[in-house]
Amino acid sequence: MIEKIRLNLVGIDVNSLMSTSFKLSSVLVIIHFTDSIPRTILTKRSPKLKHHSNEISFPGGSFQHNDLSLLNTALRETKEEIGLDFNVEEIAGSLQAVRTLTSNYVIIPYITFQTHIYEPKILSDEVSSILDIPIFELLDGLSENFSYKNFSNSFLFKYGEEIIWGATARIIKQIRDCLY
Repeated sequence: MIEKIRLNLVGIDVNSLMSTSFKLSSVLVIIHFTDSIPRTILTKRSPKLKHHSNEISFPGGSFQHNDLSLLNTALRETKEEIGLDFNVEEIAGSLQAVRTLTSNYVIIPYITFQTHIYEPKILSDEVSSILDIPIFELLDGLSENFSYKNFSNSFLFKYGEEIIWGATARIIKQIRDCLY
């Protein structure tokens, strides 16, 4: 599984993104193993947030000018939101950048593979809950019968009562496409 995903990692030309009108952000896709079962961490955003409230997302956030890079943004935000601390050497690479459909963000999804992680904890009022989901159960929840306004490439994933759509769903779809 890890090798299939690694073969599809890309190099992002961050400098070309800096000169666009998009707001830049990054997330960290954490793939870890519990009893040999691959899992990933997602967060449910707080209902109090102005943008993307109550939505499911990977830990991450907006680029700040004191961040050294978009990778540092993903690492900083992951630590601030759920208390998991990773270093640059633990990052395998990134998937394709995705755009949000409603708020003019470009998101760089970085990925790490971990044999073990500490239990994540909510450390930010931006997060209302943490989901630690078996990846294959998540990938099985794909629904391509979803449309949002006039945007193409719209689909969603269902996991239990949760609906995962938008940029997060497009990131998960990239992982699914690597594996299937």
